[in-house]
This record gives sequence, C-alpha cells and structure tokens, in this order.
Amino acid sequence: MSRLKPCIVCGEPSATTRCVEHQLPTHSGTPNVEHPAYANGTRWKNLSRRLRRQQKFCDRCGSKDRLTVDHIVRFKDRPEWAYEEANLRILCKPCNSELAGVKASPEVERMIAEQIDRGRGPALSYYPTPPGRHRDRYTPPGGMLDKEGRLS
Repeated sequence: MSRLKPCIVCGEPSATTRCVEHQLPTHSGTPNVEHPAYANGTRWKNLSRRLRRQQKFCDRCGSKDRLTVDHIVRFKDRPEWAYEEANLRILCKPCNSELAGVKASPEVERMIAEQIDRGRGPALSYYPTPPGRHRDRYTPPGGMLDKEGRLS
C-alpha cells in the first residue's frame, strides 16, 4: 500500500498530493486515462526520455528548458499513432501548451501517414542545429507547423 500524504489544499490524507475533491482538471475537465502517458506510463516515459536526449531543444522556438514530447496529430484523432516517432516532436512546455488542442491539417496528417507507412520516423539520431543558432535555420522533418496546424 502506498503511503498517504496530506492534500496540499485541505490537509486530508491522500495517495497523491491532492485529495479527490481538490484534483486539478485537465484541458477537457477530466483526466485522459487513455493517453499514452497514463495508459502505459513506462513505455511513454522511456520513449519521451530517449527523444528528449536525442534532440535537446524545442522545434518551434529553440528553447532548451522544460522540454516535452508532443503528438503532431493529436492523440484523440489518431490513437494508433501514439508511439510513432514520425508523429512526435520536441516542444518546450510553453509551446506545447500554446498548441494544445490544435488539429493538424490533412496535408500534415498525410505526410506523417506516408512516413509511418515507409517505416521511417524523423531523423533524430543526430544533434541538429537549433533555430536561430547559425545562418541556416533548422527545419524539422516535415517542416514547421503554425497554430492552425498548417505547414509553414
């Protein structure tokens, strides 16, 4: 049995830092227990850690702080692509939050489907140049996406 901790809001004993009454809502208001980070925590954590080690900056802004792994095509649109590297990108927490809920365009979805069908994900086995570091800006495989999910 796990050790109980006091809720950070009311002090009641709880298995987590917040009791059931004081749990924070997710974007939709309920936890997404189907998301890979919850459904298969170890597999997602290992994949996330490996990708963040291979690329140590945000695809959008070049930041090296608070990096996360993001699904290009939302998990709720294509759950079968949850662990496909072609559908994953490295973003800092602010960029990831800014793009939360943005649906990828059909063009981007088609490109990712082609990469998956060919069995090839983004080339992250090298250390690409972060945006703004040199004359040539780094463009991730498949190009950059704007807030509307279109290639820019």
